[in-house]
Formats: sequence, C-alpha cells, structure tokens
Amino acid sequence: MPTELQYLDTLFNSRVFRIPDYQRGYAWETRQLEDFWNDLKRLRADRNHYTGQLTIEKVPENQWQKWEEEKWLIEGKGFKPYYVVDGQQRLTTAIILIKCLLNRVAEGQQLAFTEKPDLVKKYILQTAGSVSRSYLFGYERDNPSYEYLKTEILGESSNQYQGVTTTYTANLAAARDYFQSQLQGLPHEQLERLFRAVTQKFVFSIYELEDELDEFVVFETMNNRGKPLSRLELLKNRLIYLSTLFPSSSEGADGTTLRHNINEAWKTVYEYLGKVQGEALDDDEFLRAHWIMYFSYARDKAGQFASFLLDDYFTTDGVLSGDLKIADIQRYVNSIQASVRKWHCIHFPHLATDLNDSVGIALERLGRLGRGAFEPLMMTALQKGFTDNQLLKLLSLSERFVFLVNRVCQRRSNAGDSEFYRIAGQLYRGDVTSSDILETITERTTHFFRIDAAVVGMRDLFDRSEGFYSWSGLRYFLYEYEQQLRGEAGMEIPRLNWSDLVKSKTDHVTVEHIYPQTAKSAEWPAFSDLAKKQRAVLLNSLGNLLPLSRSRNSRFSNRPFGVKKQDSDGVQGYYNGSYSEVQVAQRDEWTPETIKDRGLEMVKFLEERWSISLGSQEEKLQFLNIQFEIT
Repeated sequence: MPTELQYLDTLFNSRVFRIPDYQRGYAWETRQLEDFWNDLKRLRADRNHYTGQLTIEKVPENQWQKWEEEKWLIEGKGFKPYYVVDGQQRLTTAIILIKCLLNRVAEGQQLAFTEKPDLVKKYILQTAGSVSRSYLFGYERDNPSYEYLKTEILGESSNQYQGVTTTYTANLAAARDYFQSQLQGLPHEQLERLFRAVTQKFVFSIYELEDELDEFVVFETMNNRGKPLSRLELLKNRLIYLSTLFPSSSEGADGTTLRHNINEAWKTVYEYLGKVQGEALDDDEFLRAHWIMYFSYARDKAGQFASFLLDDYFTTDGVLSGDLKIADIQRYVNSIQASVRKWHCIHFPHLATDLNDSVGIALERLGRLGRGAFEPLMMTALQKGFTDNQLLKLLSLSERFVFLVNRVCQRRSNAGDSEFYRIAGQLYRGDVTSSDILETITERTTHFFRIDAAVVGMRDLFDRSEGFYSWSGLRYFLYEYEQQLRGEAGMEIPRLNWSDLVKSKTDHVTVEHIYPQTAKSAEWPAFSDLAKKQRAVLLNSLGNLLPLSRSRNSRFSNRPFGVKKQDSDGVQGYYNGSYSEVQVAQRDEWTPETIKDRGLEMVKFLEERWSISLGSQEEKLQFLNIQFEIT
C-alpha cells in the first residue's frame, strides 16, 4: 500500500503491534533519548513533527493463530496484527513515554479529554474479564525482552518472568528512568501538552509491506540507516531467514524447530553479554572470538569475519544447493550458545559458580593485565573440559607471555596472535592437546622476548615520555609487587585495591613519585648535585614510583620525604598505607642510591615472578635507564 502519514492516536486504532523475532532489541541510549525528548519539548502547538518511517507487515493468520494471549482480541474484537519491520526504536520509545505519562496521572484525571483507563486500553492493554489480557505493543514471546517489557516497563505481573536481563532490557529500563526523571515535578498542564504532542503531533510515515517483499532483506536494509546493526544482530536475522528455506519434516529436524532454537540461543547470548549492568560485553568482540575458535583462522580473513559469515558461509545459495544443511546451522547455534557462557566466565570470573577458586583468581589477574590474543583459546579450553591444573598452566603461561612480550618488551599487541588463534581452532576441533598448547605458548614467549628489546623500549619511554611512569605495564607490575610484599608480611588483608589503583580522578594520583616532580633543593639535598637530565631519569625510574592505598591530591606529592612518611597530623602517610608504602616508610632518607637499590629489588622480583633473566647488573641498570654513576 502507498505511504501515508499517521499520528499515534490513529495508528493505534484497533491494531496490535509485535516486534518479530529477527529484530534486535531496544538499542536506543541517552543520546537518542535526549534527541527525542528535545524534539518533543521544542514542538510548537501549531506545528507537527515528522518522526520517521514506520514499516509494518500484516501477520499471517497461521502465525497469529498461535498467539494465545492476543488471539481473542484479533478474532473477537477485530484488531489487526502487524509486525514492526522498521521504526521499532522510535515506536518503543513513544510507548515507554506514554506509559510514564500515564503513571503520573491520578485516577479521575484526564489527558486530552480522555479518562486514564480509556488511554490504557488504547495504547497499552486490552482486557476482557479477569483472564484475557493483551498488550497492544510488544515483542514476540521468543524475544528475551518480551517478559521484561511487560513486567518492568508496562507494569504487568507475570508468573513467567524469570528476572533475565540483557543489554536490551537495560536500555528499556534506562529509557523508562530517563523519562521518569524528566517528568518529575511537572504540573498536570505540562503533562497534558507532552501527551498531546507525542500522540497527536508526532507524525509517522506508515508503509505497509506487500506480501511479495522479503521482510528479512527489508529489515537488514532499513535498520542499517539508523543506529547500525551489530554483526551479531545481522547474523541472527540471517539464520532465521535461512531457517524458513528448509522444508517441513515429520522427523522434527525442520526449519520451525531450527528457528525456535536460534531464538533460544540468541536469548542466552544477549542474556550473558548484558548480564552485568553497566558492563555489557561487546557483541562483535564475542562473535569474532567465536569465529576464530569455530572456523579455521586465516589472518587475511580476520578483518572480514562478518563478511565470511554473511557472504560466504551462511548464504541462501548454500541452503538451496544443499551445501548448508540444518545440522550445520544447528551445530553452529549450539556452539555459540555454549560459548557465550564461557565468554562471560572469562570476563567476570568472580560471578562464576563452577570455577575452581585458583582458576578464578588467575582469570582475574589476566583480566587486570589484558588477555591479549588468548581469549578465544581460553574460551575453548573452558568448553573442552580442561582440568583445573591444565587451566592454571594455560592462564599462567598466557599471563607470562602478555606481560613479558607486550608489556616489558613493548611489542605490538598482535605479536603472536595468528599462532594463538590457529591453535584455539585446532583445540576446538581436537587436532591438538593441552600439552601442545602449553608448549606453543612457551616457545612463542622465548621467541619474542629479548633483553635488548626491553632495554630499547624503556629508553624510548624516557626519551619521548615519562619513563616508567608512562609504561603500560606499570600499575599491573606495582600491584603484583604489592601482593608479593603482602605475602612476605604474612598478611591476608589487602591494603591496595586494583579498582582504586586504576581509577582516574582529576588532580589526584594513585601512583606517586617519591622524589617529587617539583622538588625543592633544600628538602631534597641528595639530588642537588645531579644534572637536570639525571634528576629527570631518577624521577621516573621504577624504584621511585609508589602505589598509594588512597588517591592523593597531586599537590601533596611535592612534600619532603619525612612528611610523606608521616604527615604532621600523625594520621596520613606512607607508614599506614599499602605494603609498598610501609616498606618505603622504613627508609630513613630518600636518595638517588635508594631509588637505584629499590629499582634493582623490583627487577629481581620481576625475574623471579615471571621466570626470566634480565642479564647482568649492568644490563638491569640499563633496563632501569640508570646509566650514570650514583655516589
């Protein structure tokens, strides 16, 4: 049918809208919500606002006949069911706002000369007796946002709601909270104006798809015009589309079953990617890691993994030619569903209930350092049932590689990645053993680690930046050194939290220069005879850097050593800080010699902790960039 312009109060005349299973969930964030709200606020009473195109498609009878909750409304009251193919983000936002407005209206009050119960019936919920209840807008039941929208946003109680949250449900909640905060305290006449604007002034261009148009292709094309679809979202749409190409089978292995399983798998995927509120895992990073594991890795294809999935492997031609079978897709879907649980475990080991404590600690340690190219390999090892000892060895060697190669030698982050990606796939397919994996990581560490490269890298940091103070591995190294000192003290209670150490706060420091950046000669006499360049080297040398148990205003970092050890109030100072601070506080004075000595002590720890040699005393001093005589 041709495009026509409609307002929401016309659009919701005897219609039921459902977001189909191939659609992504609610993806709007603060920026889009602010744009929507600002358009609403600025709208003059004598003007309309074009909101955008809404593409809809009639739901075939053989599909809505399966809708238990809506069937009575369609058959008994003549409501017409539609899928929202494009424009669901805008329509969902409008419904959330309408619900928030209705929540602010007291019983007996009206909006647009209409009683509140009548507005609920028009835009939110139709009821018949005490049993039949149908929402006029929502998701299909297979969508993980279905129950969340119904219960947490629209306020319906449900025995089927399990409390499952995803990135998309978090976005729904954020939109509700945003509008609630904007409406807070507004008088009734303001609520009235906003309601009229969203229902009678926001104009949608309505386009109803013809039967012969392929809604899956339309979805991919149209939804990429706004906030781009992630590759994971595109892949789900593609797989569901492919499931419709398989003929029905009396044996159960048909497209309908496959479609259900795809929806169930993606429900799990989005649940685990968005399980931790405020720390959602990236769709495409997970999909890429799974691609590395599942298919044979090739560096020249690494940047086009989505192209491989959508253009080469999961294609219409593959299904129609018989090269891609239901079993192939089902196997892939099963794998991605199982993998996302392990992916979540890798990133949030403290939440995993099936991990050995030591394995969890090792995963957290690697998370602090950075997992480098080892994420697909770790995900595979967890799926392949590595023993705790095997996992601990894998994590230990992975951490050693990342620290020595990527941090100490400062080689590019992709050093060795092709090899580690390849063996992840080989492990998944059973072509290599755990012993082969450990041997490969050890060999690659030996290959890439060079003392001369470490020395040159550190020297370069001093030449172009702030020496060890600008070293990417500094905070991780200081934290590990702190754990060593805590063990030597025989204490279990930590005095330094990783989250505090990496926290950024204006004008505050968490790593302090003991000999300060702005030092007064009278307060630091041992440094007065050194050349300016030598003082700069010692300032940013490893032995002069100290992790603080509490962030401190940077202006306090320039005080004399005695005051740093214990402030005049007798409360603050190194003496009652981190174990590293306590160790420094035991020094009577702070001199160039003590910086060198402490630096060498820390290098010795580095050698023992990561089972490596930095060479002779002279080479160690070169690594510290102390290449001048200290007397």
